[in-house]
Amino acid sequence: MTTNDIICGDSMNVLKTLRAESIDAVLTASPYLCSYRDRDGRSLANDDNPEGVLPVFEEIYRTLKRDTYCVSFYGWNAIDQFSVAWSQAGFRCVGHIVWPKRYASRKGLLQYCHESAYVLAKGFPDRPCIPLTDVQTWVYSGNK
Repeated sequence: MTTNDIICGDSMNVLKTLRAESIDAVLTASPYLCSYRDRDGRSLANDDNPEGVLPVFEEIYRTLKRDTYCVSFYGWNAIDQFSVAWSQAGFRCVGHIVWPKRYASRKGLLQYCHESAYVLAKGFPDRPCIPLTDVQTWVYSGNK
């Protein structure tokens, strides 16, 4: 693997091929475990299957170098499951980032107008010289 590679494939299968402690950082937007369907009726594989999503965090932890970060988007309605999986893998939650959106991705009891991610640490990484704010700007991609 070279610097800044993007590898496409099933994350569990790909991660198992990588050396332990060979990755500098992970940003993941795994299925949220919310049985998502977009306005066109599209869905995501394993979005209703915790066993198909949560075990990957053990492999993420294994492949991350010591004293590094994983930023993980998650489904708020499954935070209890994500939190247990992160903890069991060895991660510590060290931060939370929110991206406000100008539109609601879902309406129910509330209108869901944000995305959020936890910042997870393996070990004790150095703090940044200039920390990010915990609220970031959201740029809509059109889901394309």
